Amino acid sequence: MAAEQPLVTVVIATNRDSPYLEAAIDSVVAQTYPAWELVIVDNGVPDGDTLAAVVARAPRSRIVRIPPPVTVSLARNAGVAVAAGDLLVFLDDDDVWHEERLRLQVRALASRPSAPASYCGGWHMDAGGLPFPPSWPASPASAGEMLAGRARMPHICGAMMIRRNAFARVGGFSPELTMLEDFELAVRLLGLGDFVCVPDELVGYRRHDRNATSTGLANLRVRRTAMDGILSRHAWAAAVRGDHTAARLLREHRSRERARASREAASTTLAAFRRGRAADGIGEMRWGLAHDASAYTGGIVRRLTGGR
Repeated sequence: MAAEQPLVTVVIATNRDSPYLEAAIDSVVAQTYPAWELVIVDNGVPDGDTLAAVVARAPRSRIVRIPPPVTVSLARNAGVAVAAGDLLVFLDDDDVWHEERLRLQVRALASRPSAPASYCGGWHMDAGGLPFPPSWPASPASAGEMLAGRARMPHICGAMMIRRNAFARVGGFSPELTMLEDFELAVRLLGLGDFVCVPDELVGYRRHDRNATSTGLANLRVRRTAMDGILSRHAWAAAVRGDHTAARLLREHRSRERARASREAASTTLAAFRRGRAADGIGEMRWGLAHDASAYTGGIVRRLTGGR
């Protein structure tokens, strides 16, 4: 490997017999950037022999086994613990990369030595790998704009390339989190400075019936609560340590997110009542009125009157 090429450690944490894992690994092997290693964290894969056979076909790869059950956050941290790379990328066992992904993000970080991480755009695809709209572009934004919710955070954990020293400085993934762990990590990394943007669509995010992230109503409620808790906790922590600018930005983000989620609750309220699910409708009504009554009632009025 050329001395000027930093090593990238790719971490895949998995606890299932994913039919897409081989495609995910193949997309790493196909990278035009040569300086990478692959760490697979086995957190309870049912068929360990098949996993070993799939991983054995990839060069510079190894499996780390940890006893289940642990959160995905702990599993990823375990992968980083054995990493040799100065740069870290996390790949889910059902996603894929464009072959230029590593090269472009390494180059972006080299151009901005102060950036703790870079991020890129990507595309959605179905279970068979067929892309479908919309894609999710990445646009340049400052740390302040992202902390305030005025600009989009990196879409998924897998869209970021993180300097290992920055990952260590913020303490890695919060081990207790089972969802939005990527968002919460990004909030802490933004405290170190602006990310550098690679606008290209370089990550393929697969939608299928085994996704960990569900769009069901119960999951939406859990995610809303988790998001509100993360932003509230970080705003409080920033105020305690005297970083009043960060506290203000995070409170702004929380207000924006509460308004967005309350408008979402307005839509799900009406949908629930139309389907005869009164308990769900009442639950959504309570959530929306408690978090942003104005946004919630405005959402109800717009939908009932045919507005947007």
